[in-house]
Amino acid sequence: MLVLFLIFLPPFFFAYWAIKRGLQVNLRPIAAYDALKALLAQAAEAGQPVHLSLGIAGIGDQHTADTTAGLTVLDYVADRAAVSASPPIVTLSNPTALPVAQDVLRRAYRRHGYPEEYDPARARFIAPDPALSTGISPNPAVYASGQTDAFAYAAGTMRLLTQQPLIANVMVGFFGDEFLLLGETGAQRHLNQIGGTSATSVLPFFYASVPNPLIGEEIFASGAYLSNKAAHIGSLVAQDVMRWLLVAGVVGGIVLKTLGLL
Repeated sequence: MLVLFLIFLPPFFFAYWAIKRGLQVNLRPIAAYDALKALLAQAAEAGQPVHLSLGIAGIGDQHTADTTAGLTVLDYVADRAAVSASPPIVTLSNPTALPVAQDVLRRAYRRHGYPEEYDPARARFIAPDPALSTGISPNPAVYASGQTDAFAYAAGTMRLLTQQPLIANVMVGFFGDEFLLLGETGAQRHLNQIGGTSATSVLPFFYASVPNPLIGEEIFASGAYLSNKAAHIGSLVAQDVMRWLLVAGVVGGIVLKTLGLL
């Protein structure tokens, strides 16, 4: 992994340097990000919020990348909401993600000169794991999998989706089977839904129930598509370069093996 990272750095810094100096990179269209921009404009006009779920993972665990992708989407949503009367409602089930989500909201309002409008309660920690508060898990096998806590989070979020007047239900992060409860509730309310995750076992559910799904690694491109940041676009270019290098390496290895040189 360290070797791959070191190989990744030169194309990344070169792409970043070129983009900062005016290089135009054409990104393939992703319908979900276009739909999100339109929904935020609709939310500002209607004065109703967008719900954003960051999933069941946190910061520092094996699914941190998914949570970070959701926080990048939150940064864009909060930036647009700071200049309108429709701040988003953010839900999460892992306590490590809560202060980060609150800080993203706070910085968005401060950037636009409205720090007094920031409300930390817009980021809501739903259904904490009983093992976190008691230190004793009544069923270690269940709580080790996080399954009980995940469905408790889904139940709490379902209530919010049912009772709150919302424009859209956006779900970007790590999810398990509990996603079906969230997606079905949003569908019953006829909410516009956008979602994505890197969990391969859950992607079929996203594809079947969300009109604008983000498939796998597409959730990690949110910074490039939404904020048009040079670092994010440079990262996408460097990743494409790495893919071509890996393909070239595989093809070269096959040719050399066929010729008996390996």
